[in-house]
Amino acid sequence: MQTTQPIKTRIAPTPSGFLHLGNALSFAITWALARKQQGIVALRIDDLDNARFRPEYLQDIFDTLAFMGLDYDEGPRNTKDFQENYSQLLRLPSYNSLLDKLVQQGMVYACPCSRSQINALSPQGLYPLTCRHAQLPLDTPNAAWRISIPEGTTIAFHDQLLGDCTVALALEMPDFVVRRKDAIPAYQIASIADDLAMGVNLIVRGEDLMLSTAAQLFLAQHTGAAAFAQAQFVHHPLITAEGNKLSKSHDSLSLTEMRKAGLTPSQLWQKLAQLLGWQSAGIADAQTFLQRFELHDLPRHIAQI
Repeated sequence: MQTTQPIKTRIAPTPSGFLHLGNALSFAITWALARKQQGIVALRIDDLDNARFRPEYLQDIFDTLAFMGLDYDEGPRNTKDFQENYSQLLRLPSYNSLLDKLVQQGMVYACPCSRSQINALSPQGLYPLTCRHAQLPLDTPNAAWRISIPEGTTIAFHDQLLGDCTVALALEMPDFVVRRKDAIPAYQIASIADDLAMGVNLIVRGEDLMLSTAAQLFLAQHTGAAAFAQAQFVHHPLITAEGNKLSKSHDSLSLTEMRKAGLTPSQLWQKLAQLLGWQSAGIADAQTFLQRFELHDLPRHIAQI
């Protein structure tokens, strides 16, 4: 008799700024999608971006989840537990192991190009393959590592919300960085390595991360990571402000500023319900959101705030 593996997903914020309404919506969708299917929710905090890390940003993640009433089954309980047991810096060996698989296949090359050099050659900021055939040693000082993506590479996958998706990876994200200039593995490497180690089989992201999904599926193809390729994907719509997606630089729209101004948990849930067009459902907390939640009722576009 075949047994079905339980759904397992993760809430995976970065402590690089105060969380905003868009983060709250993503947390709510991820949590509800798993709970609706009696799934497992893990908290994973992606802290490799140590240049922007601040302790108050880390604390804000725990404060926001508590404020929203969102529970999780695995992961750190507080900032101390996180730093002692769950920081991505503790998992660098597993990320480097994944990088080694790519190096052994000759897929990785060194690139010392700066962002300004790339932008001078490519107004759209797309990497113009400058160093692909330069054959610089991988230990070249102050050089990132890039992965060589064959011309014409496209990645196809099924999204539970959007249907069948195809990304022209070679055109839209040419030879992306897999190790930064400071020798720290890049986000794409750490994210797929963590998802594999945690046994995540439902990956929920904003639709702005469609390219990241394609990049990670490409990595999965070349590192034997079949489990990642078989995961379910959901890319949800984004909240926009003045036509742009919310970012952590919008301090006035941060949840911490809203809480200081008197926002209550019930008001936050009502705001999320309004953005989704569910204001008539009487949503006032996590449980009433869960009762109303249906993935295919999510709007394709969310009204601006």
